[in-house]
Amino acid sequence: MFLHYGFEATDKELIFDHEESKHMIKVLRHKAGDQIRIVNTRGLEAWATITQANPKACLVRIERTVQHPEPITQIHVAIAPTKQMERLEWFVEKATELGVHRITPVICHHSERKALRLDRLEKRRDAALKQSLSYYGVLIDPVCTMDEFLNQSFDKTDCYIAHCIDEIQDHLFTIPQHFSKAVVLIGPEGDFSPVEAQRAIDQGFIPVSLGERRLRTETAGIAAVQLLGIKAIL
Repeated sequence: MFLHYGFEATDKELIFDHEESKHMIKVLRHKAGDQIRIVNTRGLEAWATITQANPKACLVRIERTVQHPEPITQIHVAIAPTKQMERLEWFVEKATELGVHRITPVICHHSERKALRLDRLEKRRDAALKQSLSYYGVLIDPVCTMDEFLNQSFDKTDCYIAHCIDEIQDHLFTIPQHFSKAVVLIGPEGDFSPVEAQRAIDQGFIPVSLGERRLRTETAGIAAVQLLGIKAIL
């Protein structure tokens, strides 16, 4: 498991905060002289030696660093918040493990949840980043409306919308991808309204199917991340 912390390539020492220090010393049982790996979620990885095993402020000396290249494929999921917060947190955790690049919570006409605690989502994201040994972080945007989201520019990005309003023949996996960036819109439990779906299509979003089964919002989000991830490596 990596430790994630803010540092630069020029840093020679780091002092971890209380929470991270306690985890390192009390849970992982590290002691002075142990070597650990740290990443800064911007692709920089460091090998460091613990010099002071203090559970309140652990001090490490950085021995060497390496900069990992940014992933070529960037998957962006714009998803309507689920009624149960736990289901959205689950999505954030699993999407992070699968390599999502960005997540935008979007309030739609049929959304039952209008507000979010982003700190809860960020906490689940950070734990998943460590667990999955990710060199790069995942951006979680503030909540926005459908109109605000569609008013953005999506230059050199493949744009998709998954909805159930009409029978859609083209499966996401079969549609040719033209760019390394992709964004997919996932609606709420009641789906997008016809007006929202049409506005997205007018903005260049391609209607797609995620399969024959009707999926929950968070499941559809995971399916989209997985399908786009597989397409990227084929």
